[in-house]
Amino acid sequence: MIRRLCQPGRATVESRIVAAPLEFGVFPLGIAGAPGGVAAGRPDDQAAIGRALAELAGDGPPLMPRMYVNWHGRWRTRSALARVRRVAEAPGPAPDLVLCYRDPAGNVDAWAEFVARVVARHGDRLAAVQVTGEANLTGIPDAADGAFPRAGQALVRGVLAAAAAKRASGATAAIGFAAVPEPEPDASGFWTGVRDLGGADFAAAVDYAGIDLYPDVFGPRFAVPELPGAVTWILRTFRERMLPVAGIGPGTPIRVCENGWPTGPDRPEAVQARVLDTTLRTVHALRSELNVTHWELFTLRDADSSADGLFHRFGVLRDDYSPKPAFGVLRDLIAELRRD
Repeated sequence: MIRRLCQPGRATVESRIVAAPLEFGVFPLGIAGAPGGVAAGRPDDQAAIGRALAELAGDGPPLMPRMYVNWHGRWRTRSALARVRRVAEAPGPAPDLVLCYRDPAGNVDAWAEFVARVVARHGDRLAAVQVTGEANLTGIPDAADGAFPRAGQALVRGVLAAAAAKRASGATAAIGFAAVPEPEPDASGFWTGVRDLGGADFAAAVDYAGIDLYPDVFGPRFAVPELPGAVTWILRTFRERMLPVAGIGPGTPIRVCENGWPTGPDRPEAVQARVLDTTLRTVHALRSELNVTHWELFTLRDADSSADGLFHRFGVLRDDYSPKPAFGVLRDLIAELRRD
């Protein structure tokens, strides 16, 4: 729990702070199983996944599985709901479910109905429901919702529909969203648009604000010693400059919903271990000041360890489930940070 005294416009004025340890999650599949099919590879081995997740968790609570379901429009709602049901009813810990808005027609009314049905039916079995994925990132339809029409409206209307369904059904899932960092906050007007569409009702409906954190992957390269500064800048900018535009204050927790670093040409496995160790330690150190509560790994294993594409080798395991150095580093680091 975090106790803080806040002044207007300040996210870092604190009283006595008791910071809980971070909660940890992971996308447990190879990226071949991810939305969009951006990389192909071996089928997932559920037994091997279970063993790896148990080792990462150690003596602590299980890692929260992060799963994705794409909604491709009104006429695909039934199939999307069937996928949601499979995720929600799978054995194991309650998952963090991402509902991805991928409708070329931009039917926000049908989208909001879909989101509400998910929360009403399954919100007592899901740990969280993330409404849209990276709605502020345009031009990458295989990976981000911002490439689809009316994505900003889908974010606002979806969150409001999810929150209403949560109240009506007594669901327990946390309702939130995830965005990507922006070099100049609100340069595109996205967050102003969110504020104008949703106002105070939207800000009140959000249980958490997520960020997908990929320094040194989708942007300028950094040497490992430079990463703490880069991660700190991203999280501070998100907390202090991006979220306030949408009316979201420091009392709303931040979650690092995705963080990873691919191996491959010019990206050695040993460096992956150092990058993830450095990044996670930096997030952990900022958790009190910036009210960061979760960190989730993307992803557990490679799609295809023989391929050189950026998206094929994000895992901390190879595609045969043998560990890269980062796997052992994360296992030991999670145990350490849970004791902190």
